[in-house]
Amino acid sequence: MSKTKTLLDESASNFLIQASLLYKDTCVHPVHQIILLLFSDSSKGCRVLPDTAVCSFCYQWLQPDNHTVRLRPKRRPSAQVQSALRREARGKPLSMVQKDLLQQFYKSSSVLMATCHTCNRTSRHKGMGREFITLSRSHSTPGSTGKHKAPSQVSISTNTPGSGSTSSKSPGAKGKNWVVQRLSKILMREDGQDKKKGG
Repeated sequence: MSKTKTLLDESASNFLIQASLLYKDTCVHPVHQIILLLFSDSSKGCRVLPDTAVCSFCYQWLQPDNHTVRLRPKRRPSAQVQSALRREARGKPLSMVQKDLLQQFYKSSSVLMATCHTCNRTSRHKGMGREFITLSRSHSTPGSTGKHKAPSQVSISTNTPGSGSTSSKSPGAKGKNWVVQRLSKILMREDGQDKKKGG
């Protein structure tokens, strides 16, 4: 019974999306606003559109020519937050105020602001916080760390004293030999010319 209900909800939501797309260019306040208002009812649990697809106030489809998007970046850490971060990195105990500051800092995120030209209202959509980014960095798989360490181990093993000396000396030795050969040829020519003049 639950599977059939979910299938019906999905088919109904797809129908509402298609209907709203059909009526989106009819007038200033089209029927698709009512359809989207019914469709975006979160209590029904049938919302499949992302928040950035429609305006959260007038339920107008957000297209490139009817809204303006700008990104408000994360706030820079203040001096108090920086000192708390340094204490945390050193492993020193933190006070309650510092813990609250760090919690707010890790939960802060960039905000995508979309201003609808129809209703002139701005909807805000939060992005990923610093806490999620730090967790994704810290929880890395052992295989990935091994892969990252492999090139350095290979480079260390290949740079043996014998191989390093041959690789470093071979270009210089070739250059020096070439210079010596050129100089010896020039000197031999000069000696030959002197002998001819003297003879």
